[in-house]
Amino acid sequence: MKIRMKKICCMTMFLLAILWFAPVTVSADAGGELVAQNKEIRVILEKPQEEPEPITAVRFWLSVSVLQGEVQQPEFQFSDAILNTQKPDGVRDASITGQDGRYFADIIVAHKNDQDIFAGGNQAVIGTLKLPSASSSFRVQAAFTGAKPDDQQPVLRYISAASASIQIVPLSGTGPVTCTGAAADTPSTPQTPYHPAESDAPGYPVTPNVPDHTASPDQPAIPDTAPDTSDDTNTDASTPDPSQFRSQPAPKLKVAAKSKSRNVSFKWNQISDADGYQIYRYEEKTKKYTRIKTIAKAEKTSYSKTMEYGTAYAFRVRAFQTAADGSRIYGTFSSVSRITTAPEKIANLSVKRNTSKKAVLRWNAVKSADGYQIYKSTKKNGTYTRVKTVKNAKTAKYADTSQKQGKTCYYKVRAYVTGTDGKRVYGSFSSVKKLKA
Repeated sequence: MKIRMKKICCMTMFLLAILWFAPVTVSADAGGELVAQNKEIRVILEKPQEEPEPITAVRFWLSVSVLQGEVQQPEFQFSDAILNTQKPDGVRDASITGQDGRYFADIIVAHKNDQDIFAGGNQAVIGTLKLPSASSSFRVQAAFTGAKPDDQQPVLRYISAASASIQIVPLSGTGPVTCTGAAADTPSTPQTPYHPAESDAPGYPVTPNVPDHTASPDQPAIPDTAPDTSDDTNTDASTPDPSQFRSQPAPKLKVAAKSKSRNVSFKWNQISDADGYQIYRYEEKTKKYTRIKTIAKAEKTSYSKTMEYGTAYAFRVRAFQTAADGSRIYGTFSSVSRITTAPEKIANLSVKRNTSKKAVLRWNAVKSADGYQIYKSTKKNGTYTRVKTVKNAKTAKYADTSQKQGKTCYYKVRAYVTGTDGKRVYGSFSSVKKLKA
């Protein structure tokens, strides 16, 4: 009995933390999708952008409105993925309140053992909203919302494995979905997620995960274009023709890294009738492309982002067009563009003479480096000559046997990495160090 009471207390305290602790608002955002079919609505979340840690707890809200017919109070059933990974000391809770055809769902999933709700990916099926109907035909509309039914901005609260604080992010690229039922119980057509116009905020997570195509580093996997989200037979002049847009030539992407920097710039040509663009980066670990930015401005054809030091990258870009119903039509991906950023600047260079009167240089090893170059001059602001290339990144020292006692000289060191094209990319030189005569 004591053990059971202890578990109940732990669950209660954890649930209270999710419910009541003050959240911290962050600049990134997450995505959500509602898929209607038959008498149920599947609920999918996309992981908050730029969140590298596993997410162990989420909380979000749904509004449900009966537009036609009679429907009993909805029920929420968690997915097998959530049920199979849930531990006894975690929390699963779906509270649905309301009456007279207007309902409000408060959904919480929380783990206490650092299990990732998104299972290392970008998307998680949380569960299904069941719609028990009391009439032969009905029409129900559901949507993500805020912590209150009348909140206009849908939000997601979450906790990562690295922090006990609650983060709050907007749920972008979401919109209402309609589920219908007829006397013949004909399945309703799955709804296409609504994608409103976006600001120039970092990456709106509105695109489904890119399918896993294994590939070697030399030939990254090519993400599939998104499925058709419009009806090709629709002749309404206000609705774009998806086949016409997809037949457009792919953008021509150019990437560049500022000399001795990790800042990467992207430029591409404008695509006719495009409403925006998406930039994808290839991930070596997962062998997939990950979207790093959605730009919802037709006239914007450039972007820059600070990346990691001394790292090889592969990028693609594609255009999209927004239909009258808010769905998106995606164009063809550009060819792969590769870039290697410069390694970090050498830190803590020291130069001393050892017992053999040799000049011994030491510095901090650079994690991302493939090697180092040592330069020497007889004047601090004079011409420097390379005296040694150290091709072992772990070797962060060098003994200059040519430097005899009785002469003053100056040294500086820089790191380098070898790019995918076989050429070296150099980092900034260290501070100059003087060796006295």
